[in-house]
Amino acid sequence: MLGHAPENMTRARSDGVETATQDPATDVYIASEYLAQLKAESSFADVPAEETTRAQYEELAARYNGGPGRQTEDAQASGRGFGYHLHDARQTLRG
Repeated sequence: MLGHAPENMTRARSDGVETATQDPATDVYIASEYLAQLKAESSFADVPAEETTRAQYEELAARYNGGPGRQTEDAQASGRGFGYHLHDARQTLRG
């Protein structure tokens, strides 16, 4: 996501990424960019946010939390869990 292959990162660079994610604004930015990338790679890339279905949000959550292992039961459960709380998430984002 950040343009760094984890297996090729130096300890200093890894520490820098970890430090950056401790800042809430930076962490939210990174998360939003990663979600945008995941959506762009999905079969519903062109679906506007207001038309995205619960199942599509669940898929994004599973991809986000599961990474390459997104087909595992834990990742799928995470996606379903997000779907159960989608209304709360929307309300939080609206303020």
